Amino acid sequence: MNDSPQISPEHKHVTRQTLAQLPKVILHEHLGAAGTAADVEALVRTNVEELAADGVVYAELRFHPELAEMDFGEAVDAAVRACGAVSGIDARLIITAMRQLDNVDELARLTVEKREATDRIVGFDLAGDDTRLDAHVDALRHLRENYVPVTLHCSGDLAQITEAVNLGAQRIGHGLSIIDDFEVSLDGIRTGPVSTWVRDRGLALELSPALEEKMGLIEDYADHPLTLLQQMGFAVVVSPGQTEVTSTTDEFLRLVETFDYGLDELFDLTRAAIEHSFAPVERRQELLQQVLGHYESLADEQDLDAAAHEH
Repeated sequence: MNDSPQISPEHKHVTRQTLAQLPKVILHEHLGAAGTAADVEALVRTNVEELAADGVVYAELRFHPELAEMDFGEAVDAAVRACGAVSGIDARLIITAMRQLDNVDELARLTVEKREATDRIVGFDLAGDDTRLDAHVDALRHLRENYVPVTLHCSGDLAQITEAVNLGAQRIGHGLSIIDDFEVSLDGIRTGPVSTWVRDRGLALELSPALEEKMGLIEDYADHPLTLLQQMGFAVVVSPGQTEVTSTTDEFLRLVETFDYGLDELFDLTRAAIEHSFAPVERRQELLQQVLGHYESLADEQDLDAAAHEH
């Protein structure tokens, strides 16, 4: 998956209109749930429709069954139906449990069961507060033994990332404290043992800069270590995390305005999201070709516009 569009350097700066046209891939987005199965289905479908309208072509959505106040299996089934009811977007679910609650084992077993029945369910997530994960070793082992990919929220300290790595996380939610493992000297910045493992094994960091600013993980958007992590070779993906905080288009716009991102950088982020998604490799290749074709068409249009302005 190393194809890249040929984008002229003159197209470094892009407008919001251009950003709205870009096909987007997000891996970290939380869905609400409440009421009856019909309520869950309507709420999830509305969320998925909003993502599709924002140009998202593939999404892995965090679904919290315990929020539905009904049978967990029925809630998941309702969410699956909603994901498949919206055209123009491939929406899939990551079943999410809260580490501070006592239903983690139950939801892990449910994820294994439901994933065998539908390809709409692609993984499992542990979110919630910054308590340690040792209480959930058995649940995470059950998921590994049944080949269910796992992503773990790590909005706390470096020890939380270390624990997530040791427990088999394929992706790490937020994980900004990874920079606490860096060693700074006159020779530059070097990775420590944990950050070296995360980088060299290609464990993706799921970043949500606007949300992380709201959470207080960074003081200001411009302080976000996204560009540093990219320069040091980490696999990073960018998603809104919560669409009530920002949309994917607006997140991209902040990247353009704050870090001078252009089409090349936005394509690289989108490609990284595709490569680190939990979708089968065949689906990932299809997504890459879809996104690549759109970027190439957009670049061609901009070349034609530039040539017309020259004459």
